[in-house]
Amino acid sequence: MTRISGFTLTDEMVEEFYREGYFYAPGFISRETVDAINEEHREFAYANSDGKWRSKPVIKLEQSRVEYPKTVQFLTSPSLIQVFERIVGAPVKLWMGMYAVVAPQGSGLEWHQDNQYTHILGHMLNGFIALDTITQDNAGLWIAPRSHRLGRLANLNTEPGHKRAAEPENGIPCRPMAPGDAVIFHRETLHHSKSNNSDHPRRAYAFQVASANCRYAETGKLLEDRDLLAASE
Repeated sequence: MTRISGFTLTDEMVEEFYREGYFYAPGFISRETVDAINEEHREFAYANSDGKWRSKPVIKLEQSRVEYPKTVQFLTSPSLIQVFERIVGAPVKLWMGMYAVVAPQGSGLEWHQDNQYTHILGHMLNGFIALDTITQDNAGLWIAPRSHRLGRLANLNTEPGHKRAAEPENGIPCRPMAPGDAVIFHRETLHHSKSNNSDHPRRAYAFQVASANCRYAETGKLLEDRDLLAASE
């Protein structure tokens, strides 16, 4: 077993990740960490928007450490990295982290796989962490179990911007999430979010982590532009 404060990663969760394409991780981060991340992104979360989904990314850790020290501290926590390494079975690199907001009465994202964006070959995982209480009334996440077994799907969007896959027949809403709860899923698992019907922004943190031996499909090169996460630090 691998522990992060109140969360324990079990063999059953790892098996579920590969079999179903996702697993629930209740209490994945502490309320203290939730509050620290929200505080660092408060201005972004409450800024005026056009009602659409928005994100504030972290890609290069050193460049973000000054502006978002608590967020980078969370992403590079040795206990968290041990969880990542246990799931993918190898040292890991951070593909990206992003503070994700759906504005009040705003719209979420259509069904998609994250590997429809930059095509990466090798083991990767995604995380979606609730930074508010999240239900289907405020842009809750939907997942299509076992859709990662289909491989990378075609993008149906004809315009630049977000990718879109065909709507799966087995899509299900994720269970209500308390602040700090997470869903961990495969990079090719289909997912999307509904509209935020509340009067408050829906705040979440999403991240994508890659095995250090992953390669870009277009070039065959290793992810040398991404930061290696070291659990021993």
